[in-house]
Amino acid sequence: MHGTKAAASVVEEHVSGAEREDEEYADVDWDKLGFSLVQTDYMFATRSCRDGNFEQGYLSRYGNIELNPAAGILNYGQGLIEGMKAYRGEDGRILLFRPELNAMRMKIGAERMCMHSPSVHQFIEGVKQTVLANRRWVPPPGKGSLYLRPLLFGTGASLGVAAASEYTFLVFGSPVQNYFKEGTAALNLYVEKVIPRAYLGGTGGVKAISNYGPVLEVMRRAKSRGFSDVLYLDAETGKNIEEVSAANIFLVKGNTIVTPATSGTILGGITRKSVIEIALDLGYKVEERRVPVEELKEAEEVFCTGTAAGVASVGSITYQNTRTEYKVGDGIVTQQLRSILVGIQTEALQFVKKMIKAISSLRKTLVLPLHLHIRTLQIFAKYNAQAASALREERKTSLYQNGDDEYVDLDWDNLGFGLSPADYMYVMKCSKDGEFTQGELSPYGNIQLSPSAGVLNYGQAIYEGTKAYRKKNGKLLLFRPDHNALRMKLGAERMLMPSPSVDQFVNAIKQTALANKRWVPPSGKGTLYIRPLLMGSGPILGLGPAPEYTFIVYASPVGNYFKEGMAALNLYVEEEYVRAAPGGAGGVKSITNYAPVMKALSRAKSLGFSDVLYLDSVKKKYLEEASSCNVFVVKGRTISTPATNGTILEGITRKSVMEIASDQGYQVVEKAVHVDEVMDADEVFCTGTAVVVAPVGTITYQDKRVEYKTGDESVCQKLRSVLVGIQTGLIEDNKGWVTNIN
Repeated sequence: MHGTKAAASVVEEHVSGAEREDEEYADVDWDKLGFSLVQTDYMFATRSCRDGNFEQGYLSRYGNIELNPAAGILNYGQGLIEGMKAYRGEDGRILLFRPELNAMRMKIGAERMCMHSPSVHQFIEGVKQTVLANRRWVPPPGKGSLYLRPLLFGTGASLGVAAASEYTFLVFGSPVQNYFKEGTAALNLYVEKVIPRAYLGGTGGVKAISNYGPVLEVMRRAKSRGFSDVLYLDAETGKNIEEVSAANIFLVKGNTIVTPATSGTILGGITRKSVIEIALDLGYKVEERRVPVEELKEAEEVFCTGTAAGVASVGSITYQNTRTEYKVGDGIVTQQLRSILVGIQTEALQFVKKMIKAISSLRKTLVLPLHLHIRTLQIFAKYNAQAASALREERKTSLYQNGDDEYVDLDWDNLGFGLSPADYMYVMKCSKDGEFTQGELSPYGNIQLSPSAGVLNYGQAIYEGTKAYRKKNGKLLLFRPDHNALRMKLGAERMLMPSPSVDQFVNAIKQTALANKRWVPPSGKGTLYIRPLLMGSGPILGLGPAPEYTFIVYASPVGNYFKEGMAALNLYVEEEYVRAAPGGAGGVKSITNYAPVMKALSRAKSLGFSDVLYLDSVKKKYLEEASSCNVFVVKGRTISTPATNGTILEGITRKSVMEIASDQGYQVVEKAVHVDEVMDADEVFCTGTAVVVAPVGTITYQDKRVEYKTGDESVCQKLRSVLVGIQTGLIEDNKGWVTNIN
């Protein structure tokens, strides 16, 4: 890592060299560029201040960044990406295409995801500096472009589901050519009928990383059958086309061009917007509306648009085993639009004027040249050097022998659910063959990740939550850790990730708990919350699984999850935003499930509610779960809970409470629970590792507030007493749920 003075000198020399030697290029075979990561020289970064504004940004050598293991991006998927390109014009100038629209789209996305965002000026300035510092990596005219990845993510640490306290804006680049392996050849798409890309009330309309990890499985399946990519249908009816994995879609019939309207589930692509403007200037009729999948059979041409994809012809689409073919080649509408767009982007003025004289006025509004002379770039030392020590080999037997009966200096009576990092964390990496190596304990600290790591760019990560309990005799207990391990394996399969074996997982939990024994609260004062985290740590540019994965386990002593403590909760039924949809990743603990609900959660808490109850995404009438816990409804001797049908997490506490309730003679029913049943219940309670079993005092739905029975004689309290008794060793465990780890 370079010091401030040395790094500044390097960048000043580089910029000066770029000004003197316009034709200097990096040593790259420009004729063989694909769409994979090629490491360039510099990246740009800035962080948000406490007031939400961003500091002065700076350039540094491209390399790993440091993150707290509890950062919002790693645990709750609080991240946004943008994609844009720098082009080299025929006169050697470097051009950006409509960067202000990328900046504005990131601001809109940040507002949806409850994040701070850089101003439009800061965004564009960061992109400019990145391009200028990496000027020699911009391909020659006609050989490709410098793909730029602005990335905004939560770097502040948080244990409970909440917006991060700090954010980082980072820009890096890589020279690229064609996004699809077909190059400029026509694409073959497959219509996916089961898994949607987005849903009403979700984040499909913004470039959240939560949109991408859940579709990797579908993409792999389609590509293994020879298709280029997947075309998704709407989650509501399954009858209308939406978009491709990373591109918008257009249908051409005669003089009419049709594209799905951006109604909250479809990304408002900048290339999409530009192509629409060009088509209108050329005299085509453009319709933005719902597009039934059956219209695919009637189209003469189909094409995709996106920053990465450009304007790509579609040769065929397969739907329900029927393959429809379309016009491709020269002389078609697609090729005409593509030629004009590329001409504008690269400022090939002679060609553009020849194609259409009227486009010259449009060009002036679309292109922003990058001036070669900008102020001297201020360089700071990039991040501190803690990350190397965070992953070094520190596993020693003495970790388990250092003060077995000693407690860390904490006020155990006033524990909340904030992060108080314990001494050690456990780290294990996945080798290229998909197997995890032997893990190691190391002091808790920042970890190093590539800026293009799968978790940062496509939300490829899942986590678990479990606890270590201290018995009155000082011994430590774990509660059903094998179930956490199995749930992680299922989640990893859904998110196209390798996972540790059950034995590796449980062993890591045990080692982490023992190494941090002095952080386990005294009996009755709280628990040691343990967070296993599996993430895509390998670098990748195009949408796909990461080439490397890291498994981390860290811990923090905690008290009650809700600020109400043991008091009853006040919940609000959310009707605008939804947590999950059929075919999505709601049934696994993917980080992509959490950041999208922060908007609803923040709004509810500002109104004085404890949490949000979400309804199903289709009919908006059936209960699903709260932001981070399952829900139960009690009526007489019957206890009902929403069935886990792929949109609801199969909670381990949920499962345990159901078994305890059955043992006590209650009728336990898993079914679709209508919201009206909730409003007519005797009791309602929530369950989860963090919340345990929490009584609900009131629920508000459509301005109607209903109160429920709480207190010592409630069903909730009886079930909680048995569960906590087993977890802490006060009640004999006859079920084999508890693991003694001393």
